[in-house]
Amino acid sequence: MPTYTAISFAPVQGFIEKSRKLRDLFGASLILSYLSQKIVEELYQDYGVEIISPGLPTVQEGMPNRILVKGDFIERDWVKNILLKHWQHLLKVCREWVVNNLGIPKEHYYWSQKEPQIGVAKGEWERWGSYTWEVFWGTGDNPQSAMNDLETRKLKRDWTAINWVGESSSLSGTDAIAWMQLGKQYEQGQCQPGRSLTPAEQDEMELFYRRLSWLLDAAQVRLHQPHLSLAELREYEKGNSDNIGRYIAVNERLSIPELVKRLITYDGIDQKQPEDNKLTIEKLRKNPGDPEFRDINREAGYWTGWFMGDGDKVGEKLKHLADRYPNDPEQRDRHLTRFTELMRHWGGKFKAKPDLFPNSKGRVIYAGGDDFLGVLYSEESPTQEKPEKVKPIEAWKWLLTLPSHWQELQADLKSELAVDYTFSLGFVWAGHQVPQRDILQHCREAEKRSKSLGRDRVTIRVLFNSGQYVQWTCPWDYLDILTKYRDRDRRTGESANWNHIYSDWATLKARHAIRLQTMEGITINKEIALSIFNLYFNDAGKFFEAERLWERLTGDNTAPAIVEWIDDLIQVGWQLCRNSSL
Repeated sequence: MPTYTAISFAPVQGFIEKSRKLRDLFGASLILSYLSQKIVEELYQDYGVEIISPGLPTVQEGMPNRILVKGDFIERDWVKNILLKHWQHLLKVCREWVVNNLGIPKEHYYWSQKEPQIGVAKGEWERWGSYTWEVFWGTGDNPQSAMNDLETRKLKRDWTAINWVGESSSLSGTDAIAWMQLGKQYEQGQCQPGRSLTPAEQDEMELFYRRLSWLLDAAQVRLHQPHLSLAELREYEKGNSDNIGRYIAVNERLSIPELVKRLITYDGIDQKQPEDNKLTIEKLRKNPGDPEFRDINREAGYWTGWFMGDGDKVGEKLKHLADRYPNDPEQRDRHLTRFTELMRHWGGKFKAKPDLFPNSKGRVIYAGGDDFLGVLYSEESPTQEKPEKVKPIEAWKWLLTLPSHWQELQADLKSELAVDYTFSLGFVWAGHQVPQRDILQHCREAEKRSKSLGRDRVTIRVLFNSGQYVQWTCPWDYLDILTKYRDRDRRTGESANWNHIYSDWATLKARHAIRLQTMEGITINKEIALSIFNLYFNDAGKFFEAERLWERLTGDNTAPAIVEWIDDLIQVGWQLCRNSSL
């Protein structure tokens, strides 16, 4: 008889990655942790289920969406009902806040279910409430078999698409725009997919978003002020263009879930709800006195550094723990729980570290333990003054310090559970014009590259505004190789002059003295590349050769792999370290 049940829900990555602003990412993370924690909480409190994983079930922040419980009596509908109940309640709170505070008569809203429609037809908000999430299920007579069963069942989708009428949101481009006329049943055949809005409807939608943007920018004050007309809002923007749109830009058009991700970051969203109806979701600002959240400055010249990390072979480590005590299931379960407790403890401390970023120029968006996401950035300034830029060399120096922040976790896992643990990371240094959702995809690709080339390493990808990029992958132990660059400015003798190696390398490639690909039957020769590398990096190539480290560095001890690795190092090193004092 099966005695364990593994539970998960989706989409998670898609829900997070459909994001234009930093606020979207935080909102998505808060929602996912909230829903996961509610499932764990109610299974434990209302059904008496023993939670094996995740550890720290009462801590909402960073709660993963993969849950392992002891017992085969749990019904799938229990979990689905818990998930939908709290998601629908969250949607209801957000919708009611908009309707009650925007100053638009309630009879003008068609986007949700009317009283006569209950039990007959769903409105747009009710459709999102019912069809956003998939719930997956697996059972087995031990933890590993339950998790394997879950993965098998995830291959069969459990999702219903939502049909829409009208123009699509400016963020996803696939979902309907959330505004009061959404869902209105037009007469005389006007209810047609893709129908363009009339000028009057366009003005109504503009009023909706301008008023919403204006209100959220200073909600505590403006909730008690008369609402501005469309003409007044347009005039207000002319004199305040640099100080509007903290939550929603006036020209954005969001779908319902996109709107909810923004609204949920406003800490007063449930302020007027009865006590038993308030959300217990984590706040973006933990205390009322905390500084107001500021988004990323994406002006010309302001680059950002995005990092996405994930634990290596977590599944194998869980399997190892699950198989370790075949005759002592209680000890086995304790070790599984302790593993996730240590991971989540670390994630919470990692996110809260005051010294994690240089000059506080960064935020960890989520840290569930075995995976995390964050960004180095210059905040939007509340004044006319331009914020200080994050310099490329700052990003590089910060990467060098990052492994020190999980050394304590590695030591605890080793001493308590005899588990060796490492992280692989994707780091993207991105230009200001690259869309945020594209950056997140590049982060994921860079992280996957780190894993595919051997794990316990980082892939640094420099992503230009054009969409082109250069990248370099290196084990954490040898990441400091760039600090060994020894060519100094010939005039001052101080700054490392990367122009020399960059120019020499480009010239040799142009003359085919250094080849990255086999051409016309001519094989790739690594000797010239290694000579240049040794010249500029203090004979590092000779050391790698003597210690037989090339395979660990490149994943392959062949000449093409070595030359490509050196080429990547020079391209990325020049972008991050030129004109620096390394």
